[in-house]
Amino acid sequence: MLKRNLLFGLVMFCCLSLAAQEKGFLTTYSEVDHSWFVTDAIETSNGSFLVTAYDDWGPSSLLLKLSPEGDILVNRGVMAEDTTIYAYRILQIPEDNGDEYMVLCPSHPADGSTAALMLLRVDEDLNIVSRRTIACSFFDEGSRFFDAKFLLSGTSVYAALTSRSENMPNSIFLTRFDFAGNLLNCQKRDSLAFVCNLFHDENDRIGLFGDLSPSHMVFLAFDDSLQPISRDTIFQWTVPEGNNGESCHYFIHDYINSQAIMLPNGSHIVSARLLETLLHANGYPYQDDRSVIMAKYEDDFHQPEDIIVTEHMNDSVEYPAFFRSMDFRETSEAKCMVFQCVNLNEFPQFGLMQPYPTGIVVTKTDQDLNVEWKKRFLRDGNYQAMVINATADGGCLVVGSVGDYQAQRFDVFALKIDTDGTVGLDEIQEESMAFVCPNPAKETIRIGGIEAKETMVYNSLGQCIMSFRGNEANVSNLSAGVYLLRVFDSENAVHVLRFVVDR
Repeated sequence: MLKRNLLFGLVMFCCLSLAAQEKGFLTTYSEVDHSWFVTDAIETSNGSFLVTAYDDWGPSSLLLKLSPEGDILVNRGVMAEDTTIYAYRILQIPEDNGDEYMVLCPSHPADGSTAALMLLRVDEDLNIVSRRTIACSFFDEGSRFFDAKFLLSGTSVYAALTSRSENMPNSIFLTRFDFAGNLLNCQKRDSLAFVCNLFHDENDRIGLFGDLSPSHMVFLAFDDSLQPISRDTIFQWTVPEGNNGESCHYFIHDYINSQAIMLPNGSHIVSARLLETLLHANGYPYQDDRSVIMAKYEDDFHQPEDIIVTEHMNDSVEYPAFFRSMDFRETSEAKCMVFQCVNLNEFPQFGLMQPYPTGIVVTKTDQDLNVEWKKRFLRDGNYQAMVINATADGGCLVVGSVGDYQAQRFDVFALKIDTDGTVGLDEIQEESMAFVCPNPAKETIRIGGIEAKETMVYNSLGQCIMSFRGNEANVSNLSAGVYLLRVFDSENAVHVLRFVVDR
């Protein structure tokens, strides 16, 4: 995997009084010489949040505990001698004497020997209680972990482990093991290219949503021995409203950009980025990612009952991209809530062709896909949302990585959104087009996208260390690190930007 240099200072938004907020918050975390790739998050019974990430520039992983207000309570590194560890998923295990959690970590020995799955039992303060290892001897020789999906069911953990070897297609292994690390069952599924997620179906069987090809997805139910019981395949989508091509065909794109959940009423909701095939004037087809949709299925998986377009490429530079991004929750106080998160991409300037995430779009619907609200956040940074979890208070938590794609620097961010779609912070502007460049900077910075009237610069301790008027400032006297800009525009609206000084 690509290893990224990360030189970020710890950014605590003290200057914005985040800790005083009762609901919404925005928190970031970084460490010198680490580049964190966020993989999972979970809400605990007392309202705190646990986050997992692995270092994309080294062999270690990271466990974070956040308070309900977003304060970082615990940060704990996870390492193993001569082994690279990828903290991939955290599951809650109810215990009589308090809550315990299982952190599942694919790992690769440095000597290139057989990959393994490490099981960490941790308490609510992320202290490691026990450590177990399952050797993945069923992997093909020379293959390594490509992806892993997990589901806790009773006293067992089900896993869909994807391995990949050079110049070979993916191999999918469905496994079942107990909390002690004993492998109970293992079945190889050659027909699957990717696994999007695991879930319980209406009969409490294990369900799987997987990818057969870019235009074919499958719902598979199987028993405890991992033998398939039923199978339903989704073929080509009907064309939803909102396309802007005269000849368009929509397909589910791939495993990273597709997610499915089963609601308590037994229906399924699929969320996916779609591939649109357009025809040039000469009839030559080309393909582009142009839409993100949500579709609801009842009994017939070949035709959705409802379908909505939540993001669609327009004539501007932005277009939608989609990662692991959908969750639901049903409480006694409210109907089932469904949350979808999309990473908003833009093409960078200077002729570069590869897009990169610049913001987040969060949509909340009910189980019939009626949209309650849709919000955009964090347009000023390279925010890549990887996890969205519905929270007990009716809101959601979005967790991912934020940084600079050109500099290959990333740290952790967590954005808590209230049930009404706000974050409780005036400083986080929906639809803000403000940005700062260059980033990282050495001497001069420029604020773009808005007419800046007055700007305050804050260090990682929340101290205002300088201010300036207009859209440009000299920062050559600042030491290396991460800084926040609190920018007031010509209409006195507040924009919060972050930038890095690199020496």
